[in-house]
This record gives sequence, structure tokens and C-alpha cells, in this order.
Amino acid sequence: MPNEEHEIPLKIFRNAPELVVPLLEGAGVELPAFTEVTHTSAECTDSRPRAYNADGAYVLRNGAEKVLAVVVERQQKREEDKFWTWPVYQTTVRSQVKCPTVLLALCPTDPIARYYTGPIDTGYPGDRMTPVVLGPSRTPLVVDPVQARVLPELAVLSAKAHGDEDHRALDAVMAALDVVTSDDRAFYYDYVLAGRSNAARKYLEDLMSVETYEWQSDFARKYVGIGREEGREEGIASSVLRILHKRDLSVSEDVRSRIESCDDIDTLNTWLDRALDATRAEDLFD
Repeated sequence: MPNEEHEIPLKIFRNAPELVVPLLEGAGVELPAFTEVTHTSAECTDSRPRAYNADGAYVLRNGAEKVLAVVVERQQKREEDKFWTWPVYQTTVRSQVKCPTVLLALCPTDPIARYYTGPIDTGYPGDRMTPVVLGPSRTPLVVDPVQARVLPELAVLSAKAHGDEDHRALDAVMAALDVVTSDDRAFYYDYVLAGRSNAARKYLEDLMSVETYEWQSDFARKYVGIGREEGREEGIASSVLRILHKRDLSVSEDVRSRIESCDDIDTLNTWLDRALDATRAEDLFD
């Protein structure tokens, strides 16, 4: 039975079908011109005796024209049977939607991704099917908060893949969570938090220890810890300085003093938002 580590990434794709675009582009796939990405049936049944079901399938369209179908598979372990069933998934979806089709396999570790990387020989000389396989190292890294807000789901996958080694991915995903629904916010946060190293987990929990974003939900009450012993103002000021530091922006003593001495919540929250995309620390006050 599929577990949460299998199902959660698939829900992320259902929430944002356009997520297939940066993943394929990041893997070096040249995409045709398109205007939208939509769901399509993931049922790969071509005969009554046996049913094949892929994890997800999406279609890139250029206006009314279908230009590329993408079969998405979440593969958590080595299974030799996939070398036989994946060509079925790809060719059946291709037959159903009648356009070029690729299979995108998402693997939780690089060793599993390497196991599936390469062409699958279907028998006839030169007749091969090559899946696009992504492990953590081939998952696009998102560190820009602005980019994270444009496609939050990509920031979630980035933080899951790179959060232990690059805390900028965790900063970015926190910005991304600010623009999703409260239900998805809790869902995505728990997914990113699961399996983190102790250092990355503490970093995330420190980010959530102050009311960094105005999240009015059970999620905020659960993770932010309103009513903590330290003052709210001091916590937000600390977050502003931490973001500036993580973005390698120089902070003068005058800037630091102005931030730390501010006791107005609205002003601090404004500075916090500006810290995410400022080019200089002094830009906070413009």
C-alpha cells in the first residue's frame, strides 16, 4: 500500500501540474511551445485482463493542441518490474492523448535514481524508451524567495531535496508557504520537516519560533508558539537580521541597532518582507 512518502509528492503535482515544466527543463528536456498544463488520465489500461496505473499524468497544451504528455511516477525502491511496466505506461498514455509522451520518475535518493537512469531496451534493435529520472541532486534548487512564491510546490521539492545541505532552500520554502492555503501550508511543512537532519530541523523550527508570517490558522498555533517567553518584537528583529545574514548582505552597526531597537510590530513585519528581496540592508528603510 502506498505510504505518505509516496503519496505526498503526487498530491503536490495534483495541486500544481505546471511543476512538470521546471523539472523537465532542469533535466535537460527541450519542451515544445505551450500555454498551459492540465491533468489527464493516469490509467494505462489497454486490455481487460490486466490494468496498469501510473501515479499521475499531465498534458502540455499550446492552445487547443496537445504538444506533450508527461507520465509521473514516484519510485521509492528498486523494482525490476518497472523496466517492463514503464514502457507500457508511456506508450498507453501516448496512444490515449495522441501526442509525444515522456515518463518522469521521482526518486527519494540518488542511488535509487541511478538504478533507473538510462534507456530501457524494449527488444527490437534501437527501440528504446528512456525515462527522465530525478533524484535529490537533479532536483532544481530554489533559493530566491520571489521564485519560491511564483511556484511554491517547486520550492517544497527543493527544500525536501536540498534542505539538509543548503539552508537557503529552507528560507525559500518558508516564503513559499506564505502564499498557499492554510491546509496546504501545514501539509507541505510537515513533508519538508520529515526526515530532516537535526541541524536542518532546528533551523526550520527556529524560523517558526517567531510570527514571521501572518499565518492565522491551526498551523500557526501549532508551530509558531504564540505566547512564548521571549518578546515578539525581539523575535521578528532577530529573523530580519538572520535573513540578511543568510543572503550575505552586509549589516552595519547603525542598521543592526535600528532593527534591534524597533518596538513596532507593523514596521518590523514590513522590514521582514523587504529582507527577502532587498539588495542592500539599507533598502529595508526605503
